[in-house]
Amino acid sequence: MFVDRLYFPVTTLGPGQRIALWTRGCSKRCPNCANPELWEAAADACIENEKLADLLLDLAARTGAHRLTVTGGDPLEQADDLAQVLAAVRPAFDDILVYTGYVLEGERGAVSPGTFRLPDALDPLIDVVIDGPYVEALNDGICGLRGSANQRLIVRNPALEKLYHEEERKPRRVQNAVFDGRAISIGIHGRPA
Repeated sequence: MFVDRLYFPVTTLGPGQRIALWTRGCSKRCPNCANPELWEAAADACIENEKLADLLLDLAARTGAHRLTVTGGDPLEQADDLAQVLAAVRPAFDDILVYTGYVLEGERGAVSPGTFRLPDALDPLIDVVIDGPYVEALNDGICGLRGSANQRLIVRNPALEKLYHEEERKPRRVQNAVFDGRAISIGIHGRPA
């Protein structure tokens, strides 16, 4: 799987303290994307699925984290690899959130050209999805979990429904950190001034 980084604690991409995984590779290339450096799936960013799962399980055990956010790039561009990793780590996480620029087919009536269907192996492993491409003109600055109003919060696990709808109403927050010698900004950003 092509991966850029793992980070803990992340408090701005979902409720609670979370482990966040950023994948590399995105063919959509939304204008003014928050992470254009993750569009290319560079060979040096490739990690074996089993090793990635081991790293996630170790980090969860060391930190007590039981929530995982997968973002990118676009994780669903590596859906089969993502399914293998999530299947291996699922017992350690009771809240798995995935961000994607695709529109998920069959979720709240989305069945049209350009939609994406989750592979059967991946479908039961994701609790929450935020789907849809980022559209800067629709970045209303309101929702703390999505970048533009066209994106949807899809809570697939009923046990998390209340938690996520409360989180959705919170104001946006950005968390700044240093990772691998570089400054990173984690969260949902407003439109540039």
